[in-house]
Amino acid sequence: MGSVCNCKLCSESLIQPVGARDAPTAAASSAVEAKADGEIPYITEEEDRWRMEVVQKRGKRQSITGESVKPQDAKEYVKPVYRKDPDGVAALREVLKTSGQVEVLFGHLAPAVLEDVINAFQETTSVQGTDLIRQGDQGDCLYIIRDGEVDVFVNRPGPDGSVAPGKGTRVVSLGNGKLFGELALMYMAPRAATVTVKSPSCRLWTLDREPFRMLLVQASQKKMEQYEGWLHEIDILKALNQYELSKISECLESDCYDAGENIITQGQAGEKFFILEEGTCAAFINGPEGEKQVKTYTQKGDYFGELALLRNEPRNATVRATGDGAEVLSMSKEDFTNLMGPIQDILAKHADRYPAYAQLLQ
Repeated sequence: MGSVCNCKLCSESLIQPVGARDAPTAAASSAVEAKADGEIPYITEEEDRWRMEVVQKRGKRQSITGESVKPQDAKEYVKPVYRKDPDGVAALREVLKTSGQVEVLFGHLAPAVLEDVINAFQETTSVQGTDLIRQGDQGDCLYIIRDGEVDVFVNRPGPDGSVAPGKGTRVVSLGNGKLFGELALMYMAPRAATVTVKSPSCRLWTLDREPFRMLLVQASQKKMEQYEGWLHEIDILKALNQYELSKISECLESDCYDAGENIITQGQAGEKFFILEEGTCAAFINGPEGEKQVKTYTQKGDYFGELALLRNEPRNATVRATGDGAEVLSMSKEDFTNLMGPIQDILAKHADRYPAYAQLLQ
């Protein structure tokens, strides 16, 4: 299968519709980590488990992907752009691309969406002793340290369950390039620790939950509209209205294929139809004189295999990823039928529009 791929194309541009995958779990968000230099310790597994328990005990967390956003609000939302110097932008981009802590937040974003997120970060400066976040407060933003150092404190409850006044025990110190507060972008939940500026001053980048959420919804809307446009160009789907196309677009699955990998294989049963999203591929027919290339697919929205929705017959050609690989959307006949009903019934209502498929409807 091509669902897990390390091809050049997919490594450079991961595009995944928001909401098409499950929301990230707390376990997927890595613990606060620090650079070990003899003085700054790593947070232990026990500390991390306690950190998660604090959040969980305060009630069920609500994922930001579950928050309702009106389509019109997302469409009219103006993307924020905060001024940053070029070196700062480069450093911020590097943190977002390489930090395992935010892989579930930013790892799936297309380059253009990632740039929008970077633009939404603001730079602030805080002085020594400032509490940037306080344990128990409602979290609403992520912090990344540009330069400076902070201490992280956790106030654990005693044997009787009560929590003593104060910040509690210092569990870790964080320096340049480290981030904290990432759970606030994923869940509406109280902070699990207090973070205080340790150095004389500390420059930080901050990203609020609201722009992050709206930018993701905007990107998802745009992607779904693009999918609907591609679906409308498929002859046998042109009888569907916008609502029906939108339902199909939400169910499309995205897979990556390495160059030379078969997407469909001649002679095998046809069960899905495909739409090219990124990259290139080509169709080949294997005959008495060997395999010959008969068609290429190079444009976003090019489709193939759609007759699998109409008939249960073996594929008459092989379609293979070419160039740097291909990313394709697909939907099975079974899923289509469960969602829309048999395609034959849809075409039969508009048989005069599709004479090319008349014999397939008999």
